[in-house]
Amino acid sequence: MTLCRIISFVLMAFCGIIYRFHRDKSIDRKRTYVLIANHRSNLDAPVAAYCWPGKVRYLAKKELLKIPLLSAIFSVTTVNVDRSSREDRRKSVDRLKRYLNEGDNIFIFPEGTRNKTDDQALIDFKDGAFNIAIQTQTPILPMIYINTDVLMPNKLPLMRPGIIDIYQFAPFEVTGLTEADVPMLKTKIRDFMYTQYEQLRKK
Repeated sequence: MTLCRIISFVLMAFCGIIYRFHRDKSIDRKRTYVLIANHRSNLDAPVAAYCWPGKVRYLAKKELLKIPLLSAIFSVTTVNVDRSSREDRRKSVDRLKRYLNEGDNIFIFPEGTRNKTDDQALIDFKDGAFNIAIQTQTPILPMIYINTDVLMPNKLPLMRPGIIDIYQFAPFEVTGLTEADVPMLKTKIRDFMYTQYEQLRKK
């Protein structure tokens, strides 16, 4: 287990939070993936740190490392990006592509920021994860986190003990796709995740 996962597990256990995994049996964890997940709470960051057993590099806004506990989790494994700088965004993408080519997984929240709405399961996806996946011909593995926004709501400064369900779905292959296919791929995966989230949150 990596240091990143150990810190995340200990932090959540101390807070009385349990992870419960639901993994598609077709997933080959020996492959390299672009990992993506929905983002509704600050708890999603430590969940992301724990949810995959292999080596993972995370794309995160630079402000994340100003939070002490999250800094401890992500300082070594994160590619930090200044979202206000186009050049910084380009360099961050280049680093992520290099990590994929070296065999590391990468993790991106495709919404680009926390979804703070009360009436939308997902907000619009950015192109980044899908561009990177197609340019490196790396499959995209979507995940859904359920209950993080209940245990740590956006509008209240509290954290409750409880269970976080982590659903990991079969990957979407991108073999043969080109950058012209990014809008189609982004819409296809967002629609899939939207449907899954709406079904799972009602369980």
